[in-house]
Amino acid sequence: MWLMRQIVFVLLFCPVFIGAQINRSATELAKENIQEYITGKVFNGCQYQPLSYGALKDRKDRNPEIVWSIEHSFQITETITTHDKRFAQHKPYKFMFYLNKRMKVMRAETYISED
Repeated sequence: MWLMRQIVFVLLFCPVFIGAQINRSATELAKENIQEYITGKVFNGCQYQPLSYGALKDRKDRNPEIVWSIEHSFQITETITTHDKRFAQHKPYKFMFYLNKRMKVMRAETYISED
């Protein structure tokens, strides 16, 4: 009887654990692709520091290529030169990234955060 309960328990919860691992892997892949997009295309040559990521959300959009969305807050450090002096300026940003089913960034929308 005890063995039967253990088997039923494993069979019921195994799909839950596998699904959680797949979601975690998808989120990690999305974060890597977003970082590449930011440092390679949007803020090329600037120092990037991630602050926070929102949850990866299913997206029902008019554009069938966009399947996922995720909000991301980060900070960009720009070097400013004035009167032969150089100093670093930190600017916080918030972006909403829209991804396809392979977690490639298809579109990004931004606004400057005043936090």
